[in-house]
Amino acid sequence: MFTVVPTSKELLHKVAACHMACFPGSLSTKLGASYVRKSLEWFLVDENRFLFQIEQDGVVAGYCGGFIPRKIGDGSSSGMLQHAFSEAIKGIIKKPWLVLHNEVVQYYPFIWRNIKRKMTGKVQPAPTNGPQKEFKPFVGLVVIGVHPQHRGSGVAQHLMAEFERQVKAYKQTELYLSVKKDNGRAIKAYQNFGWKIDEDKKDTYLMKKVLL
Repeated sequence: MFTVVPTSKELLHKVAACHMACFPGSLSTKLGASYVRKSLEWFLVDENRFLFQIEQDGVVAGYCGGFIPRKIGDGSSSGMLQHAFSEAIKGIIKKPWLVLHNEVVQYYPFIWRNIKRKMTGKVQPAPTNGPQKEFKPFVGLVVIGVHPQHRGSGVAQHLMAEFERQVKAYKQTELYLSVKKDNGRAIKAYQNFGWKIDEDKKDTYLMKKVLL
């Protein structure tokens, strides 16, 4: 029997272990367990974020985290990296070849801003591109994973149902997620749960679902 458990700091190590089993080749896993735990902790430090896990007999079978931005430019990826920045640097020091990883390269400007901020104590605003659009509230599905040993057992359905339940608790209706174009399995799964491709980006699709 599966049980929904709100993630606490005391349980982060269990969720981190599940994440690393789900995504053994990801940059976050390569940076180490300390980085994964710290980046997931980001979901627990503000009321506009949430993280939960699905357990069976005390073992994490899957996890999911969401985020409700408050303004344009309020991003989850940069937020998680900034929260776990020190652990990321430690991970790169241990494995310096990761500095050339494509996921790290795309964050070079962000990393440089953080280094300058730590050295000078001054916060530099992130650059903006073009005119700002009107902000509309939504909920982003930021992280989700099903442990390899529990795939095909209905965990994904439990995760998505609980995610939507929590979204409704925030009185929101528009849901978004980003998925890599080459992840056909995930795209099909999301479509089966009622998500539709909303925007075609360079390497990813932005998918959307509206709750009635």
